[in-house]
Amino acid sequence: MRLTLWLNWQAAFCLVLVVWVLIHDASEASFEDPLNYDTHIAGILKTKCGVCHGDGKQEAGLNLASYAGVVQGGGSGKIVVAGQPTQSKLIEVVTSEDTSIRMPPDGDPLTKEQIGVIEAWISKGLRENAGSSAAQMRTLGFVPQADSNPLDPTNPGLPGPIPQNYPPTQTIPTARPLPIVALAASPRALLIAASRYGAIDLLDPVSCESVGTLGFPEGEPLNLSFSRSGRVLMAAGGKPVRSGSATLYDVVSGKRLASLGDESDAILSADLSPDERSVAIGCTSRLVKIHSTETGELITTIDKHTDWVTAVAFSPDGRTLATADRVGNVYLWDSRSGGALLSLSAHKKSVRSVHWRSDSQVLVSCGEDGLVVWWDAKEGWPSIQRPEAHAQGVLDAKFGNGGELATCGRDQLVKYWSADGTELKRFGLETASDQIPGVKRLPLRVAISSDGGSLIAGDTNGQLHRWSLK
Repeated sequence: MRLTLWLNWQAAFCLVLVVWVLIHDASEASFEDPLNYDTHIAGILKTKCGVCHGDGKQEAGLNLASYAGVVQGGGSGKIVVAGQPTQSKLIEVVTSEDTSIRMPPDGDPLTKEQIGVIEAWISKGLRENAGSSAAQMRTLGFVPQADSNPLDPTNPGLPGPIPQNYPPTQTIPTARPLPIVALAASPRALLIAASRYGAIDLLDPVSCESVGTLGFPEGEPLNLSFSRSGRVLMAAGGKPVRSGSATLYDVVSGKRLASLGDESDAILSADLSPDERSVAIGCTSRLVKIHSTETGELITTIDKHTDWVTAVAFSPDGRTLATADRVGNVYLWDSRSGGALLSLSAHKKSVRSVHWRSDSQVLVSCGEDGLVVWWDAKEGWPSIQRPEAHAQGVLDAKFGNGGELATCGRDQLVKYWSADGTELKRFGLETASDQIPGVKRLPLRVAISSDGGSLIAGDTNGQLHRWSLK
């Protein structure tokens, strides 16, 4: 047992290196002396890079002997980006395995500890000295606004925001439409958001006609979710094995409000808290990270999962965070402290989705084992189970505002369930002329419109399907 635990910690070492460095560094300096260039970075760069990039010689126009020189960059542009170590050229060149690129070209490369200190310095905002403030990161001055009119399915209150005259968005052409891997319905407005490569389409759920398009230059949006007020749309994803981040948009204007998270892989799962103050992301690193939307900084990290984190969701009341992974684990956490609350055991294979009922009392989970579970979130027990909800696996499950549920699966079916778990309707995808012979067209994501009148599904051919529930 001890050997197994030790091996697991070794495997996770690189993932927590930055945290280790911060703790190690804290033993050398007081808490009033945060990571900064003068105290922690200048010595490393002077020793390793000073010959070619010092006061006497500046190859490529780059001087690393001063804070101003590091921040300014060289002839090829900036080398550090506040809050984004994986997007910083400095980290790229000191970690490259290609000896023709790696710096310094002569002598010993930087140690893992030195690289970790530089990464942490960039992540924390590029402070110049102990008295400096962190540089403005990518939140663009975002101001959270807690929902002042909580959604009540029997009394929806004011209608939600809808797009107003979005400016044209240049999208990335592809040889054929990509699968719709993310789909979300506004809880307040007749509005849905659907993914495509490098962009997000906002559509009317009745006509499925576009009412606006948002650019997502970070890559492919793998996750979409609206805030409880409907005023903010969160998109998270990225480029596999290269980068991942989350972006917040103003639904009315289409303006980017914040961008946060700096992963070395695309973000698999993410959600925006009801008070708009934090975003939780699930990673291939097996970690769950909660970031502040106001500063972009990391609030807390959860490292309980033993495989890729495939689903995360904040409860509508904001108190609980649900997370799930590729081997069937489902956990509930205190959304503020990250403290463990409950472990929900039922799934034997990868969990594809978790979603909360609007009253925060019930969580639904679904997985590749074909199982759909309605969980009593207070007691941690299954209230309802449907072991064969979809043959060969369930791909998504989403509640509507009234407690009804939509699911889709590998059996090519989309199903509509009552609040008590009774199957009410089932729908098949119509045959399409562009379907590849011998390849099944699968519904990947589902959503129910805010008025409960439309069920929407996105498929592997990049098409939306709509059925009336009235």
